Amino acid sequence: MAVSRGAVLFLFLLLATAEMATIDAKMGVAKQTLLKDKVKEKEEEEKSKGKEERQCVSQSLQFKGFCLNSDKCPEVCKKESFADGECKLGLSNRKCFCKKPC
Repeated sequence: MAVSRGAVLFLFLLLATAEMATIDAKMGVAKQTLLKDKVKEKEEEEKSKGKEERQCVSQSLQFKGFCLNSDKCPEVCKKESFADGECKLGLSNRKCFCKKPC
């Protein structure tokens, strides 16, 4: 049985088109899954943001000198009735800033 080149080419193209449609369908499902995952991640981030306490920050009034060592800053802040403290860059140098829940 002899089959012409045109018929073989036609069947090959038909098979390739069907395979491409299958790949497109699989990619569409994958894209939908990725979008759903991104939406879930955003929802979880928003929920976790709502659960986190806001932190109020105030410059320490009792800390003296440059704030190079962050170990002393939290100690001074605790004496000032704050929960924690850290060295941050002020206008011209590093200063001790105290933190507490708002």
